[in-house]
Amino acid sequence: MTRARSKRVAGSLALLLAVYVAALLFLFPASVAWRIAEARLDLPVAVSTGALTGGIWSGRADAVRVDRHHLGAVTWRLQPGSLLGGRLGLALGWQLEGDRIDARVRLGRRSAEAVDVRGGLDAGRIQDWFELPLLLDGRLTLDLQRLRWSGDAGFEEAAGALLWAGAAGGLPRPIALGDYGAQLDAADGALVARIESGPGSPLEVGGSAAWHPAGEYRVDLEVRPTPDAHRNLVAALDSVARRESDGGYRLQLTGR
Repeated sequence: MTRARSKRVAGSLALLLAVYVAALLFLFPASVAWRIAEARLDLPVAVSTGALTGGIWSGRADAVRVDRHHLGAVTWRLQPGSLLGGRLGLALGWQLEGDRIDARVRLGRRSAEAVDVRGGLDAGRIQDWFELPLLLDGRLTLDLQRLRWSGDAGFEEAAGALLWAGAAGGLPRPIALGDYGAQLDAADGALVARIESGPGSPLEVGGSAAWHPAGEYRVDLEVRPTPDAHRNLVAALDSVARRESDGGYRLQLTGR
């Protein structure tokens, strides 16, 4: 066999092997892959799923639970083009009853990037998942063009908006607060939300809130209850914020 012919044969065998491996990945059942991965993962939370359908390339997990919290269904589809840049690319979808969020995610060894994160969910989900000490109401809508994070620098880029429509919070029942929008940005490794209240909100708000992946948070808001605000809202502000001479309040919080 000539050298040129040997190269052609070796090239054909390599191509066949690549096609075979790709076919295995495409057809490999997601349920089997999860059983293999689950035994090797050392997660800080307990993750379980109901029915797993599809394969590694594209599939769906129903009845996903993290600890005791029911998260609904997650779908995924691999984006092979991201592998050329050394990243794992996924088109992800999350759905629970009437709530849904879709996103495209690229994962590196110590980095992550999410683009086109769009959808909405009830604010009460946040209270349930994070076990916040107050009830929340209203609808959260996300429209994020890009969110980029690295293990060394924290949040490197953020662009998009978050809307909280019909916002309410409190105990023993939520108090109406109004409508709020936040523009997202990144500064010094932290994710920053610049918050403004909508017209007619019982609680007028302006300022910013920031969170760093290291666990640090910072809130600096100027708030003002309108004459239509619930009396309990004013009492709550008196206990957590500093009253200003003009009748408004300054809420400043830092911690981790």
